[in-house]
Amino acid sequence: MSEEPVEGPGARTRDGSPVELYRRLAHLGEVERFAQLVPPSHTILELGCGAGRMTRELLARGHPVTCVDNSEDMLALLPPGARKVLADIETLDLARTFDMVLLASCLVNVPEAGLRQRLVAACRRHLEAEGLLVFERQDPAWLEEAVVGPAGSIGAIDVFVDRVERRGDEVEMSLRYRDAADEWTHSFLASRIDDAAMAELLEAHGFGAPTWLDPRRRWGAAMVRE
Repeated sequence: MSEEPVEGPGARTRDGSPVELYRRLAHLGEVERFAQLVPPSHTILELGCGAGRMTRELLARGHPVTCVDNSEDMLALLPPGARKVLADIETLDLARTFDMVLLASCLVNVPEAGLRQRLVAACRRHLEAEGLLVFERQDPAWLEEAVVGPAGSIGAIDVFVDRVERRGDEVEMSLRYRDAADEWTHSFLASRIDDAAMAELLEAHGFGAPTWLDPRRRWGAAMVRE
């Protein structure tokens, strides 16, 4: 990826994510997409938890939550009650399993295929025999069609596409986030993963076919195969 100026207040994670921006992002009902699939007592491993936008909601619903992130700054923002683990997801081995693993933040769209495989493998080795994986991916249609200009909002934060370049299934993009007081930029490289590729990735690691949880098919769930 070409070098981009880092703009906006606060610290950055290793991948360039603005910590202060993530602190301000509100929960927008993401947990409701899969809440009915997970009884309140079930244990959850949240991989790439960030500043805890979904963690707070999961704890409020009674779930014991273990949160993993490779940013100390992000982990410092998590609410009391969450177990915090500073680690890279792809090498994580907690020597225990959970009822559900949550892999959000479109981590499955990482451009390196080998890393993508290791991320899903980490999910599988931390799941019970009948465990559930809930994941978030970039909308393939949006990666194909997004153009420079306004891209909607996340609660009170407006989002703009400042740059987009496509090379086959890889998309390089710079996004700008703006609230009433501040502005941040974040550049990333993502791979477009269609339904067939997602199903193949899951099957390779012992999961059944995904069930899609929203009309845009960004959120999915897959059970461990017996």
